[in-house]
Amino acid sequence: MKHIITLLIIGLATSSFAQKDFTPSSKKKAFGQVDRRNLRLSGLQIELGPAYSFTSLKTLNGDFNESGSRGNYEIDPKGRFGGYIDIGMAHYLKKPIAIGKPEKKQTVIFNMVDWGVGFKYIGGKEQTTINYTDFGGNVVSTDEGQDKFYNGYVTGRFSLHRSFTPKKWEKVFFDTHIGFNVDYRLITADRTSNYHTAYVEPFSPGFQYHKPLVAQMHVGGGVGFKVRKGTNLFVGLRAPVLGIHEWNKGNPAQAWFSSKYFPVFLHIKVINLFQKRSKASCNGVESSEEDRKKNDEFMQGN
Repeated sequence: MKHIITLLIIGLATSSFAQKDFTPSSKKKAFGQVDRRNLRLSGLQIELGPAYSFTSLKTLNGDFNESGSRGNYEIDPKGRFGGYIDIGMAHYLKKPIAIGKPEKKQTVIFNMVDWGVGFKYIGGKEQTTINYTDFGGNVVSTDEGQDKFYNGYVTGRFSLHRSFTPKKWEKVFFDTHIGFNVDYRLITADRTSNYHTAYVEPFSPGFQYHKPLVAQMHVGGGVGFKVRKGTNLFVGLRAPVLGIHEWNKGNPAQAWFSSKYFPVFLHIKVINLFQKRSKASCNGVESSEEDRKKNDEFMQGN
């Protein structure tokens, strides 16, 4: 799953779309008025959405023969839906990071950064089936156990974005990004349940519960919409691709019970740019030269 997402994002990032200004503008009249707000390149961002923990499609199978009992077991992990939210800032770069000679057409690498702090709620479940057999390998009895879990994390995220608009497209653009997130587990599921005692500990070949601190590199991509001047809406996917802490050969999956869980996030993000304030404007709205002269005459009593 993670390889498919990574290839999709790389494909989008290297597509030969023409670079255009993706910051929303408003040159047309809306309800008889022109939006004359003078906006900054920074603004508030908020994103939220569902999460789902993917697992291996293969079950974990093995045999046992100890303490007067013998047989085989099957461990089958499944994902569960969760969710997340983060709030922070977005900053469009006045001079995008690009490669190539300035006198020729450059390739934009990044033109926006954003960051946020928030909360993640990630879960999964696991089922273990035990077949007890006789000396001839015939199944005498079957036992089955299952447990579910949810963990809650406070999270901090930083991402570098490349947004680009295809030719002749005005209100839609594409976005790809790469970044890092650091999560700390505040809500921890029960690790001493009956399932752990009766099924995980006796039969799992190597059960593990990941450490509270998680650090990862993530990638993502999606589509954006220019809602109005200064307001963009993004819909896309994000997934971890490299586990930094705790280190497990770079695997970003999180261990719980006898299985590993790989969370993928569907994010819905809104960015709203701040208005500039200056002495020559009122509430960030620029007036015309004629309006400014009339205002000066009014203030002087003429």
